[in-house]
Amino acid sequence: MNISVCLIVKDEELNIERVLKSIPSPFEVIIYDTGSRDRTVEIAEKYDAVIKQGEWNDDFAQARNQSVSWATGEYILILDADEELPPDAEAKLSQFITEHPGQAGTVVLENIMETDSARHRMIRFFPNRPSFRFKGIVHEQLYENDQPASFKDTGLLVKHYGYTKKEYHEKDKFNRYLKLYQKALDERQDEGYMLYQIGKLYNSVEQYKEAEHYLRRSLTYKEENKLYYPPMLVLLGYTLKELGRSKEAADLLTKYGDIYKDFPDLFFLLGLLAMDTGEIHMIEPSFKEALRIGETTKYTSVLGTGSFKAAYNLGVYYEILGFKDKAKEYYMLAASWGYDPALIRLKNI
Repeated sequence: MNISVCLIVKDEELNIERVLKSIPSPFEVIIYDTGSRDRTVEIAEKYDAVIKQGEWNDDFAQARNQSVSWATGEYILILDADEELPPDAEAKLSQFITEHPGQAGTVVLENIMETDSARHRMIRFFPNRPSFRFKGIVHEQLYENDQPASFKDTGLLVKHYGYTKKEYHEKDKFNRYLKLYQKALDERQDEGYMLYQIGKLYNSVEQYKEAEHYLRRSLTYKEENKLYYPPMLVLLGYTLKELGRSKEAADLLTKYGDIYKDFPDLFFLLGLLAMDTGEIHMIEPSFKEALRIGETTKYTSVLGTGSFKAAYNLGVYYEILGFKDKAKEYYMLAASWGYDPALIRLKNI
């Protein structure tokens, strides 16, 4: 067995079958169940998985490392129960092993939500060697010999369904993660990043005042060279927008345009904020800059900010100004990416 897929699960009867069906049959499957009381284990047993039982100790790294310890494959692929592999997973990973032997690799996680999807990279694939181990009680990171692991991109796109409102509510993810983030803060683990995650958590349940409080604290760490920082800034901007303070958000974010020239979400939001504040001269260049940058997997990014959403908003801008030909051009561009609202505008223009 060349590749072992390792999962930590608990009460995942609604998700487990989807992820197991997506795993290529030659892969070994290791399931570490940390106390399920539903049909998770019963369902998993139908898929010829190696199932181990243990207790949940509020420590993701500990659980990850334990699951990996049972794997016999030459390489490890980490998945969660609420994820799903694409049909080309085996081919992608085989190609990666051939081209980058002994190298850890990232996958792109596409977080499926009610109205949007966001993408970000994570190291999920690595050689099964003792030198590779996870650290961190939450949002655990892969290390090699006590240094953050270097990586290449596997080209694998994994769908993640854990951010839907139904999942959050039924599994009480807000309180579960808030507890872990606070524990990490108490232990002074990646404080700026953890404050961002707490702010993100409050934003997800529309508690914007609380979200602003934690995002502002994260901002003070000035960790502009870390990958979490630009998405944190954009989330703070959206939070201020929800609080009716779009001018304040625009003033904050504009100065970061020269720093994050490759982040479409920043310029897309500046375009939205310009619409709110009546800064007409900023609308067109902001959305065009987002389009010029295009989609990104470098940062956590909302899908469409560098493509169909930016094009659609340009169409709206030109339509309002009475430039129908320009509006049609950008609606058609948005429609070419499969964005249905653009087709509706085209019919009515």
